[in-house]
Amino acid sequence: MKAAIINQFGVPDVFKVKAIEKPKIKNDQLLIKVKTVSINPIDWKQRKGNHKFILGSPFPIVLGYDICGEVVETGSEIKQFKKGDNVFGVLDNKYGGALAEFAVGHENCFALQPQNISDAEAAAFPMASLTALQALRDKAGLQKGQSVLILGASGGVGHMAIQIAKIMGAKVIAVASGASKSFVEQFLPDEFVDYQAKDILNLQKRVDVFFDVAGIYSFPKCKHMLNPGGVYINTLPRPKILIHKILQWFTNGKKAKTLLMKHHQKDLFQIKQWIEENKIMVKIDRSFRLEEISEAHAYAQQGHSKGKNVVLIHSK
Repeated sequence: MKAAIINQFGVPDVFKVKAIEKPKIKNDQLLIKVKTVSINPIDWKQRKGNHKFILGSPFPIVLGYDICGEVVETGSEIKQFKKGDNVFGVLDNKYGGALAEFAVGHENCFALQPQNISDAEAAAFPMASLTALQALRDKAGLQKGQSVLILGASGGVGHMAIQIAKIMGAKVIAVASGASKSFVEQFLPDEFVDYQAKDILNLQKRVDVFFDVAGIYSFPKCKHMLNPGGVYINTLPRPKILIHKILQWFTNGKKAKTLLMKHHQKDLFQIKQWIEENKIMVKIDRSFRLEEISEAHAYAQQGHSKGKNVVLIHSK
């Protein structure tokens, strides 16, 4: 099968599209004919080698987690899916493995693809929407009537977070560049703030949740914007967040939390339901072919995308 592989960590040009052996499934796995893959920050960070001390360097590596595709083979223990099913989800293998014509994953990684969205949209939803849901619901404990500031509101997780927070009944302050204003406002935040025109740390506002999707500010810098008992969420490396947790002892109950998306199938089912009810949508910034994977990573890594970027493999 054809796949985008890396034989070393580094810049986007390290990708090579080559023929490699099709993966074999275990009894509790599915083999997926990949239609579309979406790019997340974890993908280009892993390409650079950020996780090599945790995940090792098992070259050649096939990156990519978000996937939409067709089930072509099922292990003997699979109960929910059958050959021919169209599914979407987040792979749970080391380094993923989605950037190929075929990929494998466990049953709890997937849900049936909603019929009211395209293959590209199906691949773009999973990791971003699950991250936003788990951050706001599980880490922040966001409640109806509370307020949340979303910094980096135009990106993949950001535009998902606006919509999920609104579904949860929260007041949303969306922060992005002025160039992204019209894009962000289609998701109906209660307020939009252009961080290029205003220093958000000097805003005369207090919120219950400060969701720094963009990873710009540390807890010490923005804790003054939280209401008593408020929650700051980021995806900072754990050593830094541990320091922040010590600081939170002196902040009137304010909390600093980090998150790593978890493979909870019931959460993917919830996203699927919202999609089918037209309560949540995903926007595609750019689409690339597998042979353009270096260009795709270079573009995504700039951090200026409006929505998600996808790679088309078997998709028409």
